[in-house]
Amino acid sequence: MIGARVSKLNIAVIVIAAAILGLIYWPSLRWMFNSWVSSDYYSHGFLVPVVSAFFIWTRRDQLKKREPSLIGGLWLILAAALYVLSFSLEIRMLGALSVVALIIGLVFVIFGFRVFKALLFPLAFLLFMVPFWFIQDLAYQLQYISVHWSSWIAGVLGLPIKTEGTQIFLGGNITFTVGVVCSGINTLVALLALAAVYAFIQKGPIAKRWGLFLLAVPIAIAANVLRIASIILVAYFVDVKTATGWYHDISSPLFFFIAFGALILVGRTLKLRINYDMFGGK
Repeated sequence: MIGARVSKLNIAVIVIAAAILGLIYWPSLRWMFNSWVSSDYYSHGFLVPVVSAFFIWTRRDQLKKREPSLIGGLWLILAAALYVLSFSLEIRMLGALSVVALIIGLVFVIFGFRVFKALLFPLAFLLFMVPFWFIQDLAYQLQYISVHWSSWIAGVLGLPIKTEGTQIFLGGNITFTVGVVCSGINTLVALLALAAVYAFIQKGPIAKRWGLFLLAVPIAIAANVLRIASIILVAYFVDVKTATGWYHDISSPLFFFIAFGALILVGRTLKLRINYDMFGGK
């Protein structure tokens, strides 16, 4: 009876503490949620906590080894500082980072360093749900890269083409404007998140797994360049309506899957294999 009462008391304390933290962090949580809803760059944010929770669940046995650490206090102080700065400097991203720091701090305080080490990937993966400030600037850079290299490919293939800024002129009477949404930033962010998971579940040297993850960047950029080049080719050899219509719509998921296929091929080349043992919860 006493054990049951203690257990219920612990659950009640956790629920109350979670409710209080939820109220305190509501502005930051709402900001992240709105970013996920309103921007294609961060639409994957909904899946990040789910993926993180899944990998925590696969290491559920580790949660039994509690060795509370005072290091968690430093993380909680960092979380509080970031949260205060997010309001004083009006930088909402700092509030989102504070959420991640808070979770890490609580893991240290409740479970200790060993559990933190075991949960390092799912905790670090939470950073993918944070809408970072540099994503928009990066999108502009990728926009010009996509215009330059896709038009270069079309020119090498013999198409009459020239560019000006973010515009591509084909044959003198066809004009494409490559907007920020076509910069490939969506593919880059999503493929990086997917590559992080894919590299994590591989069995092999850590250097190769990091290499696999980092190679997602050039693969994503190349995929978007080829996507735009293919749209130009369809417009020239078929018609503009097809190129900017249904083909434009299907080309985005098509080349994303091609990019992921290339990532799998790289993993095979590096002789990495999926580590199925990690899904046993041990």
